[in-house]
Amino acid sequence: MKYTRIAIVLILSFTAIFTSLAQPEGLQTKVIDGKEFYIYKVKPSEGFYSISHKFGISQEEIIRYNPAAKNGLKRGQLLMIPTHKTANGQDSDSEVESTFEHTIVRGESLYSISKTYKVSIQSIIDLNPGSERGIKAGATLKIPQRYQKKKTTQPQQPAPAQVPVAEKPTTAQSPATPDNEPSGEYVYHTIGESETLFSIAKRYDMDIETILKLNPGISPNNLKKGSVIRLTPDTKEPDVTIESKQLYTKYKVRKKETLYSISKKFGTTVEEIKKCNPDIKQIKQNDIINIPAGIEYNTITAENPITSAEINNIYNKLYKSDKKGVVNVAIILPFMLKQSHVDTKASLYTEYYQGFLMAVDSLKRQGASINVYAYDSEDSEATVRNILADPQMKTMDLIIAPEDDSHIKMIGDFGLANDINVVNTFSLKNEDVSLNAKIFQTNIPHSYLYAEAADRFIRYLGNRKIVFLSPTPEDNDKKDFIDGLKGELSRANIPYSEIKFEQDLNLLDRDSIFTDESGIVFVPTSAKKRVLSSVIAALELLKDNKRDLDIALFGYPEWLILVPEYLNEFYKLNTYLYSRFYANPFEESTKSFHKRFLYWYNKDMINASPQYALLGFDTGIYFLSAIREHGKNFALQDTKPSTDRIQTDFSFQRINNWSGFINKSFYFVNFTPDFTIRKIRE
Repeated sequence: MKYTRIAIVLILSFTAIFTSLAQPEGLQTKVIDGKEFYIYKVKPSEGFYSISHKFGISQEEIIRYNPAAKNGLKRGQLLMIPTHKTANGQDSDSEVESTFEHTIVRGESLYSISKTYKVSIQSIIDLNPGSERGIKAGATLKIPQRYQKKKTTQPQQPAPAQVPVAEKPTTAQSPATPDNEPSGEYVYHTIGESETLFSIAKRYDMDIETILKLNPGISPNNLKKGSVIRLTPDTKEPDVTIESKQLYTKYKVRKKETLYSISKKFGTTVEEIKKCNPDIKQIKQNDIINIPAGIEYNTITAENPITSAEINNIYNKLYKSDKKGVVNVAIILPFMLKQSHVDTKASLYTEYYQGFLMAVDSLKRQGASINVYAYDSEDSEATVRNILADPQMKTMDLIIAPEDDSHIKMIGDFGLANDINVVNTFSLKNEDVSLNAKIFQTNIPHSYLYAEAADRFIRYLGNRKIVFLSPTPEDNDKKDFIDGLKGELSRANIPYSEIKFEQDLNLLDRDSIFTDESGIVFVPTSAKKRVLSSVIAALELLKDNKRDLDIALFGYPEWLILVPEYLNEFYKLNTYLYSRFYANPFEESTKSFHKRFLYWYNKDMINASPQYALLGFDTGIYFLSAIREHGKNFALQDTKPSTDRIQTDFSFQRINNWSGFINKSFYFVNFTPDFTIRKIRE
């Protein structure tokens, strides 16, 4: 092995001399995120070897900045080659940057993607010119990730008592090489064709158990090509010493490692490790333990791979069912019980709790055992902190969190640390769900809702002639949705037209728009009531004059509170509304719940959208049933959507492989001309 080291040093020294003689001339440069790159065009028959020597960089570094080159170079391919200078001309050797590919999911934005990976929006735009004008689901983006170069020192000669172990091969490494470590908290890796947990673990020198812990969205049988996982590689090799005439390896325990995972890493058994550590009982991070020598470090090799059965055992151990028979749930909401005056918002939270208790009662009648602990958060961080300090809180299976973002963050962190599910029922804009695997957000975020609604619009109404009705001066309350819908229509090659109007809208003199026999759908670009009034008046007049014309009106969640006022008009105009919530007042389940609520609490529900008692009931039934049936890790085992709730259905999906879950369920509510209400769920 010593001769191998000498050979490598000689090769590197020769490369350095050769590089000093080969300087690029006349190449265009580009500054990306403060760093300067040459833009180099690959010549015919040119390979990594010649380019590496031309620029004085390794093949690994070329691939790091140009992931598409990992499968080989092509004639005419453009490469970004680091000059190792910043925009100010300073040497940037202390920091290098690689990229990985992110496949865009419907509903994602540059903002949400930048938050997921903790990079700037501008750095994404720099790597993906044109993305500032819009991104498309299914396309890929290059995402930057930085590495801080370690300062290398001359290795010391081993002491006479030391015995070298078999070295790991000096083959091409992934972006996380021994000479580099990520300056951020994680390294991100895009799963390639035919990659397995085993091959990724070997490439990054990590435990499979650690990879699964960092990415609860993957499983041994679920590695999707193109999806991104996060990693925390540590490639430090152990020392081997002789003590008491016995060879063993000194090993420093890493975060969350167990004797079992360490035994797998070294290809030994827990029993053998215990023989080398007779006093060992429990291990924790940074402990130094002895490992039997005479084995190769990290024996997960191509010759001795970990089996699928072993990987499944690790996964099942990490995410076991954990059914206990009794479900413990804590509800932490600002009931504001100490206030002397009645708070409207607090009254809604109280009603949510009342609906939740009705769900508990329904499940107990089916034999469930459920303990509910209710806490008044008092809208205070200090109070929430004191509640979480109660030892009883660590026994919870589920916590219902209040709306305040800082409280969600605090409770979410507590849930992540103690393996407790946390439900965000009320906040739409909270971003903790993207980074916390234990958070469930029951409200689909705006960007995802708009994207999903546009997709469903095309499937249900895209065969009609589409006419946007735009008031002037322009109202911007629905600009994001309208821009997104128009973008999706353009990508699907579906034409549309637009009519601008001021106070009064007249459609009778627009004969050119009535030539399409497939029907027309009118889409107001604002949800404001005054706009709706003008549109309904114009469409009713049009319908009265052209009775055979197939008209549909498309609208917004805000219109649901106006249903009592405009119900007949909505029927007449075949109106479609999209919404996260809807309880059909004519359905038997809705009427039955109203009667039960009145019986239980001797009052009617507060007139709000959504109705909080129904929200509490639907949430309680879904989560308590899932935990009762599958345990705390139900989300990893029960992916079936719930489509039988009264007001809110649930179809949870992860945003990424390490995130929590967002509820992507929503409704199209169709008021049909035959005086029925269709609740379109799919």
